[in-house]
Amino acid sequence: KKQRRLTQNAEHAILNFWNFREGLGLKIKVGEYSPHAPCGQELSLSEEMLEWAAGITETPCTVCSESCGPGFRKSLLEGKSICCFSCTPCPENEISSETGDFLKNLHTI
Repeated sequence: KKQRRLTQNAEHAILNFWNFREGLGLKIKVGEYSPHAPCGQELSLSEEMLEWAAGITETPCTVCSESCGPGFRKSLLEGKSICCFSCTPCPENEISSETGDFLKNLHTI
């Protein structure tokens, strides 16, 4: 079986497979991934089109790293997706904001 690799600059359709009792299946486009979209908007999904397995009522969490806490900032991991990062302490005279970024402290005491 030939293996396909995702290219970094290509757009990709997100498909959901619907299985029916008669053994029939249907592929439905439920979203797309666009690396050229603004940061944080690369993945778009039409949640009303998603058909989850029986018993699942909520969209599963799909991040590979949890948010960083106060006093820490995101550090990207080389060779990993942008959603994968480690949390490192903020540099001296800098603080973390609510978005996970850090801000320079312009007025130090």
